[in-house]
Amino acid sequence: MREYFTHPERKCVKLSTNEVSIYGVDVTTRSEGQQVGFALAEGVYGVFHALQAGMGELLNELHLTESLADVLWQLFPGTPLSRGALADRLQCDPSNVTFLVDRLEERGLVERVAVPTDRRVKAVALTTAGAATRDRLIQASASSAVFARLTSEQQVQLADLLARCLA
Repeated sequence: MREYFTHPERKCVKLSTNEVSIYGVDVTTRSEGQQVGFALAEGVYGVFHALQAGMGELLNELHLTESLADVLWQLFPGTPLSRGALADRLQCDPSNVTFLVDRLEERGLVERVAVPTDRRVKAVALTTAGAATRDRLIQASASSAVFARLTSEQQVQLADLLARCLA
């Protein structure tokens, strides 16, 4: 029997011939591959939720919403992005990007810069303060209690596996 994780508010997720349930849904009739898929989905959602909950205090301290923090995450220091490219990364409408960039610009975290190859286009770039804020967000995620449960070797392995998933 393989037990991927347990959660006090949810039923255990076990891969066995006996009982397998996720969110109270009996999946004993599913193949082991499907059971693993459910366990992966539960694990990814659980980690996402735990990271999101842990970031709430820092976001409040920085006076940022999750959407504003996501904009900072999508921008890389020294690499401006057009509003359209940023909208693609955020998977939202460019008009929403304008609203978000305006809020971040008011706080001095981003600036609009001319694109040398096309003066009609204004790109969005991190300011020094924006890059520092982005670094704080990344550091807070990286040092989350979620990952502190892993050894250094396991953290490297998880990082490698996640990079493979996104490749």
